Amino acid sequence: MSNLLPVEIINVLNFIPESTLVITAGNSFRRDDGVGRYIAARLQADCKVRVIDAGIAPENIVEEVIALAPRRIVVIDAADFGGRPGTVKVIPEEHIPQITLSTHMIPLNVVMPIINDRIRADVCYVGIQPKSVDFGEGLSPEVRQAADALIHCLSKKEKVKREK
Repeated sequence: MSNLLPVEIINVLNFIPESTLVITAGNSFRRDDGVGRYIAARLQADCKVRVIDAGIAPENIVEEVIALAPRRIVVIDAADFGGRPGTVKVIPEEHIPQITLSTHMIPLNVVMPIINDRIRADVCYVGIQPKSVDFGEGLSPEVRQAADALIHCLSKKEKVKREK
């Protein structure tokens, strides 16, 4: 299933689990914007990678992330970059204000520099192109397939001690 992911994404997800934290965000009541929450729920059940679901309030996880002090942070969220629905891509930090959906109370590109000022982690943003962010529940088939490919790729990591 991970063969659905571009090499760029597979390389980003090639990390040491003990030193990496996956942060997801999203709103499950806005269709494909809930992709981050979908991914987090499945990864947390798997317990192979450290993951925090920031939901619609990334500002609420700042202290928790700082306490974990990961060396690497992979942020996964829906992002409208004009691609085909379900396309997964690394988003350069400088492009985030132009392409994020901003359904969060405070956008991730505001929260992450606050965290990074304290812990100096390598931060990578992974965006999944949504098909719809209209009000409603459930992911489109394209976005669910992309999410499942990411989950599969991340689930292959060795088990680590679960935080909290």
